[in-house]
Amino acid sequence: MIHPTAMIDPAAKLDATVSVGPYALIEGPVTIGANCTIRAHARIIGPLTMGRGNRVHSFAVLGDTPQDRKFENQDSGVVIGDENIFRESVTVHRGTGGHTAIGSHCFLMVASHVGHNCRVGNHVTLVNGALLAGHVVVQDNAIIGGNCAVHQHCRVGRLAMISNVSAHNTDIPPFCIAMNINIVTQLNAVGLRRSGMSRESQNALREMFRWIYRTHAGVPVVRAMDELPVELAAIPEIQEFVAFVKATKRGVARFRPWSQRHGGLVAAET
Repeated sequence: MIHPTAMIDPAAKLDATVSVGPYALIEGPVTIGANCTIRAHARIIGPLTMGRGNRVHSFAVLGDTPQDRKFENQDSGVVIGDENIFRESVTVHRGTGGHTAIGSHCFLMVASHVGHNCRVGNHVTLVNGALLAGHVVVQDNAIIGGNCAVHQHCRVGRLAMISNVSAHNTDIPPFCIAMNINIVTQLNAVGLRRSGMSRESQNALREMFRWIYRTHAGVPVVRAMDELPVELAAIPEIQEFVAFVKATKRGVARFRPWSQRHGGLVAAET
């Protein structure tokens, strides 16, 4: 059902099952898949493609121009998968050339922001007020805590969790909990268990974490990884961790034990 006060551009293509609420605006070349719900006063701006089963709440704005001084109306857009939730006042900006991409089954809570050219995976959660700057990559099943900020071009690994009210200008490795400023404190043990990861892999990640951050404390992370025992290095999840860290361009968050988590800026590990 489309409310009579909604304004829909003739260039937009909506599946017959899409619901559009009062005063919603759909502008330009927008494609919306089956069973999507666009609530009152939401605004969607093309070029934008959205899959099925998405929910866009009031005052969310998807597809507006990027907050980038270099933007000169280049060909760009937003691509969104299936079954995502965009709560009130969420903003997702189109790319500065290229596109911004959000996968499926993501939950973007109130007033969270996805900047231009971001790549957000599947089953990602952005808690209220979480901010992703341009070109940030967030891998599957990551959680970005409330009122967090992630600097442009940073990466957040799979099943990583960033605690509330923190800021990061380095990469956050997979499977870890990060907090404060550029600090990793421990493995995301609860997230690993809930993900259905095998007990063998969970135990191996614990051993790897101890090896890199405790046994080899003070040694550069990349060097410690190169010296991992063969039996650990063969585990797929550890190979994923190693590949992520070795691909960093901004450095990775450094380790600080949970008991010493209070403190200021910590330099990136390389």
